[in-house]
Amino acid sequence: MGVCPVAIDNRTVYIILGLLNHEPMSGYDMKKRIEVSISQFWDVGFGQLYPTLKKLEADGMIVRAGEHHPGRPDRYVYSITDRGRQLLRRWLEEPASKEYVRYEILLKLFFGGLVGREANIAAIEAFRARYSGAADLLAAYGEELRLALGDSPDHLYYLLTVIFGEKVYKAYLEWAEEALKLLQSHQSSGGDQP
Repeated sequence: MGVCPVAIDNRTVYIILGLLNHEPMSGYDMKKRIEVSISQFWDVGFGQLYPTLKKLEADGMIVRAGEHHPGRPDRYVYSITDRGRQLLRRWLEEPASKEYVRYEILLKLFFGGLVGREANIAAIEAFRARYSGAADLLAAYGEELRLALGDSPDHLYYLLTVIFGEKVYKAYLEWAEEALKLLQSHQSSGGDQP
């Protein structure tokens, strides 16, 4: 039997399979794991997660088992199958697709002359604040992973993604500082007002 007819361009498939390859978990647990790790570079909503889980189960890539706990609602825990692991391995061995970069902040700044410097300064300050917090979070993840490298072979690969994020967020923050200085110096030198 060949590898499944799952929509190969649906990256949520591979996120689920990768998480389950690490350990069995519920859909809720997967969403929480995504929020604290993968969402730094790839987000998945509940609206994507649960339909993909159903499709993967129907295609034999994962299996679902119920867990009953007295006084609490039943929960379902998913595990990857050999077939799912084969699909995940095949995808991991393929070259990565072209990276698509979309920054709404840059799109708005490109047309920012319409709203003037103050609105643009506020937008850049909000961008800086958002990514300053994210950079701090990644730094903490990086420290934890460096200490736990020997605990799991996966930790090295998690660390590689964290290092990438640290470098990107550092660049974001450096750009924000430079952009703010340019806008503020242009304003103080009597530049155009909207």
